Amino acid sequence: MQNQFFVFCICIAVGFVSGIFYELLHFIRLLLGCKQGKNAWVETVADIAFFVALAIVHTLAAYLFHFPAFRVYMWIGEGVGLIIYLKTLHKILAFLQIMCYNKVTKRLKRREKHDKTLLKREKKTL
Repeated sequence: MQNQFFVFCICIAVGFVSGIFYELLHFIRLLLGCKQGKNAWVETVADIAFFVALAIVHTLAAYLFHFPAFRVYMWIGEGVGLIIYLKTLHKILAFLQIMCYNKVTKRLKRREKHDKTLLKREKKTL
């Protein structure tokens, strides 16, 4: 019984780490322009890569921690870990992403406005 609880906790950690990995893949998707159905093949490749990596991580954890034969609670543990990630760290990262995006766009707009005023001044002096 104690070993099963340990395995369940490891599976929760694997689920949490898979959420972080999915976040990285989401960022790569955004960089490659996978919005509103564009580059659907990149999204498909990213999803397949996520699930292959998740299978590898689960198999590696099973080997390193000597999991017993496959049990349903292992998948449940990974699902719980993913949900914990989505309810905690994902929200924090999404908030920080929005904050950074707003600051960058504000600075870019200021820079663009500044450049336009400089161009107007140059034209007046010529």
